[in-house]
Amino acid sequence: MRFAKQKGTEYRAFRRILAALLVAALIVTPCRVTAAGTAADGSLPETEQVISLLYKYDSTDRAVVRSVDTAAGTVTLCQHDLGRYYTLGADNTSMVYDRHGRPISTALLKPGDVVDATFLHQSKHLNSLVVSEAAWVKEDVRSYKIVPDQELLSIDGQNFHLPNTALLLTEENGVTRRIITEELLEGDVLKVSGVDKEIYSIVVTGGHGYLRLTGTEVSGTDIEGAWLNLDNQIIQRVNDKLLVAAPEGDYTLQIIGQGANDERQITIERGKETVIDTTTIKLETPDETEVTILVEPEEAEATLEVDGEPVKIGLPTYLTVGVHRLKIKADGYLTQTQYLNVGSKKHATVTLELEEDPDYAADAATTASTASSADTADTASSADTADTANTASSGASGATTGATLVDASGNSISGTGATDAANAAAGTTTVSVIDVSGNETQRTTMPGYEIRVEAPSSVEFYLDDNYMGIVPCSFVKTTGQHTVTLRREGYETRSYNIFIDNAQSDKNYVFPELNRLPEEE
Repeated sequence: MRFAKQKGTEYRAFRRILAALLVAALIVTPCRVTAAGTAADGSLPETEQVISLLYKYDSTDRAVVRSVDTAAGTVTLCQHDLGRYYTLGADNTSMVYDRHGRPISTALLKPGDVVDATFLHQSKHLNSLVVSEAAWVKEDVRSYKIVPDQELLSIDGQNFHLPNTALLLTEENGVTRRIITEELLEGDVLKVSGVDKEIYSIVVTGGHGYLRLTGTEVSGTDIEGAWLNLDNQIIQRVNDKLLVAAPEGDYTLQIIGQGANDERQITIERGKETVIDTTTIKLETPDETEVTILVEPEEAEATLEVDGEPVKIGLPTYLTVGVHRLKIKADGYLTQTQYLNVGSKKHATVTLELEEDPDYAADAATTASTASSADTADTASSADTADTANTASSGASGATTGATLVDASGNSISGTGATDAANAAAGTTTVSVIDVSGNETQRTTMPGYEIRVEAPSSVEFYLDDNYMGIVPCSFVKTTGQHTVTLRREGYETRSYNIFIDNAQSDKNYVFPELNRLPEEE
């Protein structure tokens, strides 16, 4: 009797376990349940009920695709409002569509896509994912300006909100990584996605790499001070610590001057260094070209320097083939710093146009008004005052009309790297720099105040391609937009865009640690 009772108890327990397992199986996977009955003809008709996760969800979200792992069957999303990451499992019950409502594979999703997702929150199961029809996409964006402290991105003059939750991505050496706005450099090509006036994602489709020389010694000749020219886009003086950040792509590289006369085709790869072996640079005494430089308006009493040496305006002078730096000054006009690329013509004439300095005119008007109202001032005193005012105004108008490059025919070419760090550090000067996107920024040195870079330690630090020292290091404060680069042998090179304000105070910087490069097998 006890045996029969025990056997019945065990049987009922077994049935409960079996029922629990069946319910679990029905919840986890689609299955078919069949119920049988006796029909009039004696057959056993069947009725079917399919229990599935299809159309089952309790959460919705508008997010950005961070990555897709087809092997693991997962999609990682970045929730836009909070910038929070989460990973959803995708299986054959998950529905994925493009923006036109056509079914697609998860493999066709791209990092940076703005999507509308539905899913089960607890199990992290993806129900549906649709590339959002509400989102817009701008491809091949080259003309843009970012103001991080205002959370602003301007594209072709149109302003958008760029929150810190937006997903910014770049791919280097086969790895997609998240970046910050300061890592977007001039010349990078972007794919930008957003909804209304809000930026959701930026993907770097054309990034930047680096150009470096092994030194400045070539067969016993030191070429330090020669000019490096990348397709008239980047122009820089050669020195033994030269490291140039440049947009990825193919270039014609020229190294001319100081006995060098070299031209070659090079490729800048994203996130990598292109190293030029200095011993392969060709040495040759360059030809000279007779060049006449004119200045308009003619009545301006301008002075001209070529490579720091005075040159008579309107009279022929012989310049070696290559790049030369021109500096033109005149009372009442903005000081110009330009670069002249001298070709191999027998003779060339270059005409430079001066731009009036509005501050000078205002100062002159104020001086004239003061002089006329001073009835007791004699003629000599007034003249002295006017001369003093002119001198002060001329000294204050150190701004240039643009750091540009002109060829031997006088055609203007945009260029970067047009400031000389050593000259800027010598005293208070203001220069205007035009980048490859056409954006103009003012830079003013502030003697007595410093920029201090505190970390990461033991890395080389470059400011606008000029070597500044090993971190920790410090140098004179120069306001405006700058590109800084951190380099260390065996580590990934990194560059950042920074904006240095004009506050009369020192400024400290701490940059992220560099990642080690994978060891070559």
